[in-house]
Amino acid sequence: MSDQQILRRLRIEFFLYVLLAVLLVVLYETHVFVEGALVGNVGATYTAESAGILLTVILTPVALKSFHNALVRMVYMEDDEARRRCYVKWCEIRLAMFVAVVLLNISVYYMTVDNMCGYCAIIGAIASLFCWPTKDGVATELTMKEEEAAAPQPSPEEKEDAGEDVETPEEA
Repeated sequence: MSDQQILRRLRIEFFLYVLLAVLLVVLYETHVFVEGALVGNVGATYTAESAGILLTVILTPVALKSFHNALVRMVYMEDDEARRRCYVKWCEIRLAMFVAVVLLNISVYYMTVDNMCGYCAIIGAIASLFCWPTKDGVATELTMKEEEAAAPQPSPEEKEDAGEDVETPEEA
């Protein structure tokens, strides 16, 4: 699978995720799905909102951080095709986490008619923008070297403290 095929596949999946979220909102707004189904049921409302909030609080950081950890593991793979399959799999897993967060919170928002899960859906949607695949991102992440993945890049201050030459904007 080439970089271009991977990019195309991941972008199609991202568009399907956005389309699914928009479709869910349209179905609730056109009253195909019942809006306010849990209004008046305090226990069900509390449970649904708690599930939506916990899912957002847990899955959003996990989706963002676990992908980096997967990239670090992919660096050590010898087979290029296996590395590409692993990359696509982890991109899809990360997107699936955001799909779960956004769709559940949209549903809970409309079933409870309470803003809390609406805010959680917005948080998930904004965080999912970090999943948008770019040509440079795919190429960089698939060709990452062991040194780049293992160690974070030092800041200019850290380089200066270590006695390394630091290029300032005036010198560039």
